[in-house]
Formats: sequence, structure tokens, C-alpha cells
Amino acid sequence: MAFKLICVVAVLALVTKECDSQLSVCGRPSLNTRIVGGEAAPPGSWPWQVSLHISKHFCGGSLINDQWVLTAAHCVESFWNSSDKVSAYLGRQSQEESNPNEVNRTASHITIHPDYNSSTLDNDIALIRLSKPVNFTSYISPVCLAASDSTFYSGVESWVTGWGNIGYIVDPLPSPGNLLEVEAQIVGNGQCRCDYSDLGYISITDNMICAGFQEGGKGPCFGDSGGPLVSKQGDRWIQAGVVSFGVGCAKPFFPAVYARVSQYNEWINSHITRNQPGFITFTSNGSESDFNISCTKPTFDPVIVNISEGTKKHNLISPLSTGLTWP
Repeated sequence: MAFKLICVVAVLALVTKECDSQLSVCGRPSLNTRIVGGEAAPPGSWPWQVSLHISKHFCGGSLINDQWVLTAAHCVESFWNSSDKVSAYLGRQSQEESNPNEVNRTASHITIHPDYNSSTLDNDIALIRLSKPVNFTSYISPVCLAASDSTFYSGVESWVTGWGNIGYIVDPLPSPGNLLEVEAQIVGNGQCRCDYSDLGYISITDNMICAGFQEGGKGPCFGDSGGPLVSKQGDRWIQAGVVSFGVGCAKPFFPAVYARVSQYNEWINSHITRNQPGFITFTSNGSESDFNISCTKPTFDPVIVNISEGTKKHNLISPLSTGLTWP
């Protein structure tokens, strides 16, 4: 998580009643009174945030019902047939200190999207089934998911959360490793395609959504992969994207790229038959400005990375490479 980060610290736990309908509970953190673009988040702001571990944190994820986590395919592609190696921590705030509101579960099954392409990172999305359900509290509750007819226009305010680095490679999350959040703005796919056009081997598809700032400086970094990109509509937080890849960490002219959640409603529901996630249509105000984009080239040589941590090595690829492969 690069630059201008706000620490989120958890305190009191408040149990809420679990309901069969995830739509009745999703995206409503009881301790979050944040107005998008407002002041620092209160405790319990992001109760769907998940920390995935194999001996230590390596990726993020989001709780979408009482037994399923949404994450990036590239985070778990090496463990789809050995899921018990992956642990999910929910209600966690600190990676080093005690977490009184935390529970953890072993992964019992990992499902990677059948059309996931590890070279292009298209369809970079996966589901993790937990070993047993969790009880919802003020610090553990599901996020709503963007329905298939959602519109995320350029400039829509969003937030991304995680425990990733705060700077490119050399700046790990400082002790005690508290959960961080950073604001981002949706960047239309037209502009995003322009931004990535010089790379050639990276194509921004309709299965992706981009968010960041042209001036750079704020966005996800190593260890944030798989985490949620969310926007607020009314009193609901709706997940628009899953952290996938970027150029370095929050480099200018290169917004971070996410798997577009609204493309996967049917696929998600085909695997979750009990307590299906709450899907809500996100509707952008005004009209889309992402038309007639005039492409401009960045003034530096980019480096493409998967922004995951832990068992994965940082993936540093020159612009002339033919794809993304682990060294």
C-alpha cells in the first residue's frame, strides 16, 4: 500500500445476528461512519478484509459470506490442490500484535476461475472455501459484490485496503503492521488501455477495472494482491475489484489493475449454493467521461509486477517480455 496511508485499529467487539440472506448484512460495517473522502476511518471499518497466510501474510482477500473468501487467482494458483496450506485470518488488524477480535480458518478448497491466464492475468480471480463458517461480528462481516449491470465511471471514489508494502520493494509495512487503507479513483478502461498500451503484452480487458491517480503516489503494493477495491453507495460498501497487478507501486500514469467483480456473478454463484453473496447494482452518477481518449505515453520504462507477497517472488518484467511468469 503506497503512500498517504491511514492506520485502522480495532477495539470493542459487538456480535450481530447471522442471517441466511447475505444481502441483509453485507457491506454495512457497524463501526464505520466514513463519508468517502472524509476523515480517518473509525475502528472496525473494513470487517470483510482477510489476511491469507502460508507461515506469514502473502495476500489479501474479502469475506463474501460466512464461509467463502474472494481473492486473486495468482495468489493461490500454486495451492489449488493443497488448500490446507493456506490459512485465512478474519477480524485481524495487526500482523505483529495480538488481535482479540480475530478468528482463523484453514482453507478447505480453492477454486480458480477456469479462464484464468497467468501470462496476461485475465480472469485473475479465485474463491476459497473455509474449513467451517465464521460468526459475524462488528469486525467480521461480508462485503457486498457489484452486480453484473453495475457502472463504475471514471472518477468514482473508491478505497483499497491491505497489509502490503508502503513503497516499492524496499519499504515494508512498518511495525506493528496494522491494516492500512488508501483512496483511489476509478480510471475508465479506455484511459487505462492507453496507459498500458506501450507494454504490448499486457491487455486491459473488460474483465478488469482500473483505479488510481495519474500523478501516482497512492495505491496497492506488494502483499495487497487479492484484496478488495470498494466503493460506497448509500449505506452499502460494494466491492468493485480484486487487486491484481500494477506497474511498480503507484507509479504515475499507471493505475493499479483489478479483476472486475461484476463480470463474475454467475461464476461465483455457481460455486456458492448456501448463503449466496449479496450482489448490488452500483450506479455511477452523471455520464461516463472515458470517451475519445487521447493516448499519451509515459516518460519512463515501466516494470510490471504482481502485487503479492510471501511464497511468491516479486515479479519484475521488462517491457519487452512476452508475458508474466515467476522467475
